[in-house]
Amino acid sequence: MCPSQNGEEAMPIIDFRYRPSTRESLDSFINHPVYSEYMKVTPFASKQARSLEDCVEELHRLDIVKAVYTGRDCSGNYAFPDSNNLVLDCMRKHPDLFIGFYGFDPHRKMDALRGFRTAVTRDGMRGASIEPCMAGLRADHALYYPLYAACCEMDVPVIVTAGLAPHMPTISLDPMDPRYIDNVARDFPELRILISHGGYPWIIEAMAVAQRNRNVYLDFSTCLGKPLANVLIEAAGSSLSDKVVFASANPFVDVSRAVEAFAGLPFAPDIRERIAYSNGCAFLGL
Repeated sequence: MCPSQNGEEAMPIIDFRYRPSTRESLDSFINHPVYSEYMKVTPFASKQARSLEDCVEELHRLDIVKAVYTGRDCSGNYAFPDSNNLVLDCMRKHPDLFIGFYGFDPHRKMDALRGFRTAVTRDGMRGASIEPCMAGLRADHALYYPLYAACCEMDVPVIVTAGLAPHMPTISLDPMDPRYIDNVARDFPELRILISHGGYPWIIEAMAVAQRNRNVYLDFSTCLGKPLANVLIEAAGSSLSDKVVFASANPFVDVSRAVEAFAGLPFAPDIRERIAYSNGCAFLGL
């Protein structure tokens, strides 16, 4: 435990899916072609931007001691720049708070692999972030395998974006089916893998992949209230208590709301601590 901002005993939290609500960060979603339909049917585009310092103050107030910022690179399929520079900027300004994951586009092949190695060895990023659906390549495609091998060599993990927003009609769900991640976990048993958003809509399948592979983890960000989410929450409190981590999905879900929702879940204190902090430390190799 660590002291909270008001001096009382508090539980430290690692947030595994946090992008700040700055103007630059919001625009990386609002203006991205993959989110065009989402912006038409939701109020996200009118979300008020905040300064990075305001975002950092909020994280401290919520006892979030590490915020994992995942980069995105879909430039092989979309004429839009990657967000890795936004990640690096936050890391440089607040190195004790932000943990960066390099957005990896498999279509860029060796350029992407060289960029990833540099991001880890020179810039201090702690892993890779991939988005099979937006790349249009399932997680066990050959173009990802050099990345997985590099992650094992450097002992850093990979985060796989799953659970796409419902308003992405041009994106196929198939590439993020957990059975493809299961193939990766079997081919690279040393590789630590985090499946975001509980693998929704394949929550049961994602749970099975985590149960049968020692180094596969899950978060349940954006899952609460969705079908089968209660099954994942129940497992997080029992059979998967060492495989689930906290993630807010800010700015799509305000981090303060996510922390409040997490506090209301029926976890025993020791399991709540694992999900909030200890499991994350194991995944990150801290």
